[in-house]
Amino acid sequence: MPTINLLSVDRTLERRLAEAVGEHVEVEMIQSMELADLSGPGIVVIDHTSVPADRSLASSIGHVLHAAPGRGVVVATDDMYADQVLQAIRAGAADVFARNSESKHIAEVVTRLLNNSMTAQGRLGRLTLVLGTDQEAMAILATDMALAYSLSDAASLLVDCTLPSSTAEAYLDLKVDYGLAAAVSDIDRMDTSLLSDALARHEASGLSLLTFDGGTGAEPAGIGPNDIVGLIQLLRANFEHVVLGAGSLKHAGLLRELASQASAVEVVCSQSIRELDACRRLLEKVSLDTATATRVRLIVWDHDPRILLDGRRMADVLGIDAVMGIQTDRVRARNALNAGKPMMLDRDGGGYAQAIRRACNIVAPVKGARVGIDRMRRAVLRLVEKSA
Repeated sequence: MPTINLLSVDRTLERRLAEAVGEHVEVEMIQSMELADLSGPGIVVIDHTSVPADRSLASSIGHVLHAAPGRGVVVATDDMYADQVLQAIRAGAADVFARNSESKHIAEVVTRLLNNSMTAQGRLGRLTLVLGTDQEAMAILATDMALAYSLSDAASLLVDCTLPSSTAEAYLDLKVDYGLAAAVSDIDRMDTSLLSDALARHEASGLSLLTFDGGTGAEPAGIGPNDIVGLIQLLRANFEHVVLGAGSLKHAGLLRELASQASAVEVVCSQSIRELDACRRLLEKVSLDTATATRVRLIVWDHDPRILLDGRRMADVLGIDAVMGIQTDRVRARNALNAGKPMMLDRDGGGYAQAIRRACNIVAPVKGARVGIDRMRRAVLRLVEKSA
């Protein structure tokens, strides 16, 4: 949880800050930076009225910047004159707000700086980037991987960029009305509360979903590659796992940047010479650097050992070291997509679910382990009762 360190003695200002940021941010009122908890991401708010008379505002800001390097500093003041604000900004303050401002305005200022702090100082969640030329296969794999993370009790988000409409939306049988363009426009005030309200959520698994089109069926306008990179960084600060299905993203520089930041890059390809060539051209266009290439794995989709074009040959053509085959039943996969019932949630998940969990490095639950322990406990209790 991010923290706002408030240098003040004013309980009213403390309460106004707490109301503005909500329960997901802790407001800690202190009288000295030596008492501040700087272990996690956060910002420092200086109450101008609490600055000692023998010290200037500029020197107070400088002291805080020295004591908490990298942390954003905000000044709350009654003097919103241009000279006063300019003095604070020149001294290193990131922003200034009036002490009697409405909660909405305080929230806008503070949330933006908290988001910057979380992406710069906070622990970012794991990012898995799924690439490929078959958008449907790519989206199904990305969805089932995201479901596997979510079912393992990790706060997980799936970002599906397929067009003309979201494959994941149909596969999860969800109604989505919040997309990338809306999320980018909300980035300055984005926090856990906003995300929980805005994002579509799959009730059975707890997985959150953000789509490229936001339910419009059209490519979003007015956002650039840097907007998407910044948004993904912020989303990683709010989720333990983010799975990004690249889908219709074609910008080579954007894909290269996302791949460089990803914890893992999964390249989905079936055992087809035509699709293999398309994947080869995609990877050549993206031109991954050497460090990123070590995190790339080939996922042979709908793997069949009877097909002579095996995974190892495919990986060699693509210049990828790691390879994994996932067997799928085409009829079952089609029925699952049409019905909106993901294969990962089938009671009889079988080898497919095991392969997805293995791809995510998730240990499968041991069936009957809880039952076995309970049975053993009852047997011991019966022996004790008899001996008594």
